[in-house]
Amino acid sequence: MTNTIDDLINTTDTNSNNHPLYFHQNDHPGLILISKKLTGSENYGSWKRSMMIALNEKNKLKIVTKEYSEPSRDSNLRPLWERNNDMIISWILNTVTDEISNSLNFVASGLWSELQEHYS
Repeated sequence: MTNTIDDLINTTDTNSNNHPLYFHQNDHPGLILISKKLTGSENYGSWKRSMMIALNEKNKLKIVTKEYSEPSRDSNLRPLWERNNDMIISWILNTVTDEISNSLNFVASGLWSELQEHYS
């Protein structure tokens, strides 16, 4: 039986840079993934595309889109998922104006959906 890429990604090897919960040593909350700031509906489309590219490059887009499911509360992966969630939220908040960031949800996938709902 051969493994698909999805089988490999769903392993518990979080030390693999192919795993969505893996952090690179240079990842930190102050990192600005894109220089473009979301200012409102007028630039949401281009901001979203730029963020999708940046999050995909960091292998975090699957967390935001819920393709990588949130682990249960008793899962050994839960603390690492929570760290990733917080990191992604920081990265997104670094790219929106203060006016927008003051009223946002703080779960990465919920934040992503909320921005889409308000500005797309």
